This record gives sequence, structure tokens and C-alpha cells, in this order.
Amino acid sequence: MSCPDYSQSSEDHQCLLVIVKLIGTHLKSKSYHRLFDRISRLNNVRIADQQRGVWLRYRKSYPKENNDWGDFQAHRKVVGLLCVGKITSNADIENLSKDYEQMKKYYANTLYDSRCLLFGVLADDSDLFDDGPSVEKNGSETLDAGNKNIDCPEEVILESDHASQKNNLPNKTEPLQQNLRSGVIVYPSAECCIQLEDHLKDYVSSLFWVLESKRLDRSYEKLEKLPLLLAPFERVDGITIDNEGRSFKKRCQGRLRKHIGDLCLLAGLPGEAISHYSSAADNLRSVNDWLWLGAALEGLCAASAVILYPELHKPGSLTRNSSFGGSGDLLGSRQPRHRSGFSKTSKKAGSFTSSSLPSGIDRYDYKVKNCLTPDEIIEKYKEVVLQYSKFKAACVIETEASIKATRILILQQQNLLASEFLKNLLFINIQLSDEEKIQRYCALSHLYSQIGMERKAAFFKRVAAMQCVAPSNPNPAWFQCYNLLLETLKGYKLSVDPKEFMYGCKSGWPVIQIRLLHELVVTAKRMGNTAVAIRHMQFLLHNMDNHLSDEERREMASMLESCTAKVEGTPSPLVLDTGTILPAVPFTRLPKIRSFKIQDLAPHLRPHSKARKNFVPPPNNSPFIYSPIQFGSIGRERSKLKIEYEWIQGDVCEVAMQVYNPMPLELKVSNMSVLAEGGALEAFPASLSLPAESGPYPVNLLSCPHAAGDINIVGYSMTVLGVKSQCRFRDIPQFKQHKYAVKVVPALPKLQLQTSLAKSATFTSMADSGSIISSGSLSLYAGQSHDCAVVLTNISTLQISELLVTLDSKLSKQKSSAFFTWDDEQLQKSLPLEPESSTNLTLHITAIADFLLQDSILADVDTSRGDISRSTSRCGSRKGSTASFSGFSETYPMKTVEALLKFEYSGGPGMDAEHFRECSVSLHVEVQSSLLFTKWDVLPAEVPSMCYLVFDLLNTTDQEMEVYYSTDRCMLIEAEETTRIPYQVERCPLDKVTELTTAGDSIEHICRQHVASLVDIRWQCVSFSTTFL
Repeated sequence: MSCPDYSQSSEDHQCLLVIVKLIGTHLKSKSYHRLFDRISRLNNVRIADQQRGVWLRYRKSYPKENNDWGDFQAHRKVVGLLCVGKITSNADIENLSKDYEQMKKYYANTLYDSRCLLFGVLADDSDLFDDGPSVEKNGSETLDAGNKNIDCPEEVILESDHASQKNNLPNKTEPLQQNLRSGVIVYPSAECCIQLEDHLKDYVSSLFWVLESKRLDRSYEKLEKLPLLLAPFERVDGITIDNEGRSFKKRCQGRLRKHIGDLCLLAGLPGEAISHYSSAADNLRSVNDWLWLGAALEGLCAASAVILYPELHKPGSLTRNSSFGGSGDLLGSRQPRHRSGFSKTSKKAGSFTSSSLPSGIDRYDYKVKNCLTPDEIIEKYKEVVLQYSKFKAACVIETEASIKATRILILQQQNLLASEFLKNLLFINIQLSDEEKIQRYCALSHLYSQIGMERKAAFFKRVAAMQCVAPSNPNPAWFQCYNLLLETLKGYKLSVDPKEFMYGCKSGWPVIQIRLLHELVVTAKRMGNTAVAIRHMQFLLHNMDNHLSDEERREMASMLESCTAKVEGTPSPLVLDTGTILPAVPFTRLPKIRSFKIQDLAPHLRPHSKARKNFVPPPNNSPFIYSPIQFGSIGRERSKLKIEYEWIQGDVCEVAMQVYNPMPLELKVSNMSVLAEGGALEAFPASLSLPAESGPYPVNLLSCPHAAGDINIVGYSMTVLGVKSQCRFRDIPQFKQHKYAVKVVPALPKLQLQTSLAKSATFTSMADSGSIISSGSLSLYAGQSHDCAVVLTNISTLQISELLVTLDSKLSKQKSSAFFTWDDEQLQKSLPLEPESSTNLTLHITAIADFLLQDSILADVDTSRGDISRSTSRCGSRKGSTASFSGFSETYPMKTVEALLKFEYSGGPGMDAEHFRECSVSLHVEVQSSLLFTKWDVLPAEVPSMCYLVFDLLNTTDQEMEVYYSTDRCMLIEAEETTRIPYQVERCPLDKVTELTTAGDSIEHICRQHVASLVDIRWQCVSFSTTFL
């Protein structure tokens, strides 16, 4: 034998070898493989009238030199042949029959029985065999294939053994019948062959009875000279053996006994086989027949293993496979036969499991003489390997024996001892071709993987991959090399999926991992698959960069850029021809993201909800100060209204990031944009260039939602080194939040505000100042008025349908309404405000101030300037006085009034959803002191019902002032001087005092109202043309 069978196990010693050959050219390869799979499912058959079963193994091809070893080990002998082909005409039947006869001659020395299975009888020839008595008919049967009913034609079995009955066939079939041989079975098609399994069972039964006859044959005992069985190399080498002595007779007896043991094991009698193997081993050991002694001991181990490690499930009846047009599954309730290398069941030594036991005997209590224990099996296998190693020509047999022993040890979970047998395999010198070497290393890798030595398994798999492209190989198989390298990743604790590879955690051997990734890159390039090479370079540069030097990272980045210049790196998974999926490798660390924050809209552009504005928490009717039930319900109500962010349809929105470059080279990032799900979001890509090993740098990503609804920001996308990456937060460990929920409000209009006032130089101190988009500053004397024009412009494409103007200031509500006034009705008439149109709002500002001099200010004036008298009495001094001094600006400081003129507006789809925007104008009014009443008194008049109010007036300005009082009187007051004026008024009626006092007002308040209604004093600076109150 030239090449070992690496799938061998101890159970193969009890299996009959059947070859399934394809003949002819009409049957497609795919159909042939399907038929082979269907036939190979029949691996165990119960023999009728026997309590035994026959195991089978099928092969598509088998070298003739391997068949020559059938005398040495009977399970290596081809005993069955199945030829399958397709016919399209009568001539095909004749030609395929000839091919069938040639195949029978090829295995004639060992063949027990054979069959030829032909598919495809023509419809017009289906009646050719209706009248022949040698024809077995199977009635037509309707099969359910999908949703159709297919009527299968009759299956015809042609037997030419009855020559006397050939003339009963029609004349047109006579040439055909004369060329047919026995064992040819014709089916309508490969899909309509319902009784295929039944015919195969009959065929296996015929094999069994031939085998049984050979097992029971004792004709050799009558011979004067026993035949000597020889191994193939013993015939070729011409070994001279003394054929007359007693040793020769023992040698012949030992080898015949060993052969009978093989037949017993094939016939389902492992107990009898053990007896024959034990007797043969004793005879062969006594004559130093080491090769055949090893074979006898191997058979003893195999028979003991069959008894100790039976199948987990008893084989059941076979049913039709639905994939071939039948009505049931081919396997049915039957479970597949488990090989010893995978079975986990163990029985006590000597327990018999053969179905040939007499009835009434428990198979687990029946003891088999000379059955080996599990430990003895391993010891015998060691001796087997030792005996085989003495013969150079038995290297293949030695290899297969080591594999069988390894599988037994795997079953016994003795992994270290199994590795010793595998190590012995490496020192067996076999002349193999490159393809056979690849099979050898792959088999070793698979066995090492079964015993848990994943790194050794990966090592041999990698050696097999290198063998595919060895310099001695004239046709390097780069595709096979790549697939084998891909299978080694698990053993080296590496994965092509970045999610399974923990970055920064020590797992595996980085040097080997980097080397393996380099080999994958080179192999993918030699395959011509640049996209796969790019994917592996991405993984190497992104996930293994902490194990690369700066020079290696520069070199890898340069290679990646050169490859992506030819083929663009995609962010989607790659599917290989083998079905393997290479997941995407997003560059989440090139560059690294330090922070990611979704920016809310500017305060004057943010949407406001009328529902939230008008939301009133339910009253707390609990008698307790704190109630967790009530508090929880309020919290739940608020949580329903609370959202993380709100954007507006059609508005440009922003996301702020901080990035830094960890690479030792300049990193150019292009097409960087937000990655969103759940809504239409137009992104505006950004590009940046990051110097080597620098940062962080701020980056703002802009986008515009085009539809209302909910949007989830799940990451960002970009292009780095020519590779497109979609970086999701769930793949970035430092991001605990996998998505950011953003609510998009329907579109709202935009309002622009401008005032006729000069812009304020200082910022307002009002609390709600975020919505300010314009400002105005004004300086007025107390009592002075000014009209301010506010221009409202609609700068959007939607009309403004609702507009509400309110005022917010630190003044009292009464003073605010007197200080700032406007015509709201005129403003509402200008609505709706169309796009790109404007309207004006006239704001009337009156500097309302207190004209009475405060006592504290008067005290300061009297203290600093002794020429002004101070009165603590209400009546004060009746004598006027005049004073002239400087420093009034410090004594009478100006008063500052701040106010916010707010505009709440809405329109378009946003108004239908009850949303609005809010913007405001900041007003800064400086009120300077003008005319002050320093003293006042009441004097009687000539008429009893009248009296004089005497006022001392102080001009605090730096200009001359004319004071108008009574009806037609006027007085000039110099700058910073005081004068006294009398003002005749009617006394307050007593009945009015009595009436208002009864209502609850004080006398002082009543008098103030009375004086205020009668006194009207106005002043005017000479340089001004307007009169002020």
C-alpha cells in the first residue's frame, strides 16, 4: 500500500468493503454523489433468519495494491461491487453491461458478488419486458414530490440466468437480452427508485452468505499440506521459508487461524474471532512470525473494542429518503453508526453485544473468553506497532494501527498516551506525494484537535498549508493553502472576527499570530483575491498594532493603502467560496474616539412642546409630606414626556467628537459622518488630517434629518487608509451606551429679529437668556419716551401662522406694562407671515422712575454740601432755597432696566404637532435722573376748598430745563439747581375719604391718589424738542 487510510478505526475490521463505481458518461457527477450518499447510509443490515447483522463501508475508488492485502487483513479486501450508470437507449444498456463486466474482472480475485444499477428506461420501451418470466415487476407507485404527484414507471429487474425462457421476450429485445449479464437492475430514474434499499439489502444478504460459507469452510483441513497465506511484499521479495518443518506447519496454522478470525469478525461473531485471534497469536509467537503476530494482535484488539465499545443505538429499519421522491426519510428512526473515535459509551471487559447470543442471555452479563480489558487493548496496540515497525514494507499498516490506537485512547480519554502514538506516526518513513503529505498532516491535525491539543493541531494544519505551495510542487494550490491557514486560527487563539478577539488581553502567541496573518495576506494576494488580503491587513493593523513596532505599522499602512488603491475596502462581510464569512473590521481605534456628544439645537431654534409647557403635575392629596407612590407616579408621567434630544426636520444638526491619532504616521480621514438608523438622515461628510501621535482634536459632524420620527445614532462612518469603516458604539468598549435616541420634530419656520436700537455692549443678566438672537441698548432720562422698531423676518420656506409676544423683566408686572408697550392687534393682522417676508413691531419705551428724592440721597447731599437744608417733617420748609454744586452724577446714579421681549411662533407641520420655537430680543435701558422733588408742603389757599402744594424741584441734568405746571405756567431751572413752585389743587372731599376708608384703604393712600389725579408737571430740556412727563 502506498498511502495510509487516515479514516481507519478498529470498527472497520468488522465491515465488508464495497466499491461503488460510476460507469458510462450520461450520469452526472452530482447525481452520482447523491446516489453514493444514499447507498452509504445503508451501513448495517440484519440478516433474515439470523440474529446477526453485517456492517459495511463504501468507497468510490480503491487501489488494487490495497486489495492485495486482503489475505493479510480480510477487511481490506473488496468483496462487493456496485456499478451505477444512466441509460438513454438500448445501446447504452449493452455498453454499460460491458463496462460492468470489466469492473468485475478488475476485482475478480476477491469479489463475492456484484450488482449493476442502471437508471433511465425510455417510456416507449417500458413494455419490453412485460411477458418474460425472468422479469420481476414492481407496480407503479405515486410519489409525493413537493406539491406534485409523480407517477413512477415500473422498475424492471433483468435476470438472464434462465436461458430457456429468453424466447418468451419480444423479438425486438433478443439482441439486448443476449448481451445482458446477471445482476443488472434497471430503474426508471435516480429519483424514482423506491425499492433501491430493498434490493441493496438482498445484495448484502448474498454477500453475507458467501462470507458465511467461507467462514465455515474446513476443506483445507483435509489437505496434506496447509496453504501459507502471504503478505504482498512477501510474495514479491520471495522470502524463503522451510516448508517441511514443524515451524512451517505452525506458521500456516497461525496465519489460517488469524484469517478465520477476520472472517468471524466480518460475519458479526466477535467472540469467536477473539478465540481464533488468541490461538493464532500463540502459534505465530512461537515461530517468531512477527508480521502476522502483529496482525493477529491487532485483530484481537479490534474484536475486543467492538465488544467493549458498542454503538450507542441499535440500528433500525430503513425508510425512504424524501429527497429522492419517497414518502419518508431514508434513515427514519435509525441513528447513524458511531465510530469508536467518537463514542462515549464504555462497558465492562468481556461484555458481549453480538446479536448472535442465545435467547434468554443478557448481553451485558455474558463473558467472552480472552476479551481484552481497555488497558490491555492499549498494551497490545503498543506491541502491534512494535511488530510492524520491524518491516519497512509494513509502514502503512503501522501508521493505520497507530491511528486506530489513538482513536481508542480518545474514547478512553487518555489524551497524553494518545499523543505518544501520534508522535510515533511522525517517525514512520513513508514515501508520499505532495498531495498525500497534505492528507497526512491534516489527519494528524484532526487527531490532535480531538485530544485537545489545539496548538499542535494548528501547527500540523499550517505545515499542510505550506506543503500545498512547496517549491517542489509544480502546481501550487494557493486556494487550498489559504483554507488550511484559515483553519489554524483557532489553535493559535486567533479569530477573524474582531468581536471575538479581545484587544489588549494576552491571548495566544502574538509573534506566531502576526506571522500567520502575514501568511494569510500573502496567500490571498497569490489567489488574486485582493479584497480578502485587505480584510486580513485591516485585522492585523487594527487588532495587533500594540504588538507591532512603529516601522512595521508604517509598512503595513503603506501596503494597505497600495492595495486599496486597486480595490476599495468595503465595510460589509466577505463570503468565501467555501462559505466562510470574514466579518468586517471597522477601524474603531484609527483614529481613537475620546468623546462623542450629540449637540442640541441652538436655544432659539429648539422646538418646544405645548403639552410639556402646559403640563401640570397632579396634586398630592396624601396626608404625608412624602409619598413614594405619588412620587413614583409623577416620575413616570415626567419620564413619558422626557426625551434625550430633539431635532427638527430640515434643520442642520451637529455631533461633537474628540479624536486623536495613535499611529506613528499622519492619518488622513475622509467622508466622516454620522451613522444612524430608523429615519432619513442626510449626512455632510467631514475630512481631517491628524498628525502622527497627536490629539485630541475637535470634530463636528453635521447632518440634516428629512423626516419626522425617531432616529437612533448608532455610530459613525469614515474612510481611513482607503478602507471604509462603519464604527458602531456597541463595538467600542469605552462606549457604555450603544445608541443615542433622537426625536425629530416636524418642520418649523425660522424667525429673524432686528431692532432700530444700537446693540448692547453688555450681556443681559436675565435668567432665560439662551434664546436671545438680537439686542438693543438705549439711554433715557426719567420720564422720557422712545419708539423702537423691531423687524420680524421669516427666513424659512414655511409661513409663520402663530406669533405670541411676551415681556420678561425684573420689574413688577404693573411697571413693566407701563415701561414697554406695543400694539399686539396690529401685529396679529400681519399674520400669516409668508417666507422671505417681514413685518414691523413698534415698541414704545417710557422711562418710568421715582421722582421723589430718597432720604438717604438727601442726607448724602446735605452732608457733602451744607448749603441744602434737610427736613424730616412732612411739611418741610416753606422757604425755597437754591443750591449749586458738582458731582450729581455720583449722587444720583443712573438706573438700568433689563428686559427680554420674547416671540413664540409656529407654523407648517410643526404647528400641527403642537410645537413652536422661541426667540427673544434683549433690551438694555439706562434711566438717568432728570427732575426730582426734594421737598413738598401744603399751604392754605384763598378759597377754603382749595390749597397750595409747594414743591422744591431739583434739576439733576447738565442742561437748562423748563418746567410746565398748572395750566399755563412755566419756570426755567438751571442745570443742577433747585427751585420752588406752588400748585393749586382742590382739597380731597370728606365723603370720598369716608367712603374709601370704609372700603379698607388708608388715608395716606387716598390722598396720594387724589394728588396724582390733579397734579400734572412736565419738563423739557432746552436742547430737546420733546416734552417729558
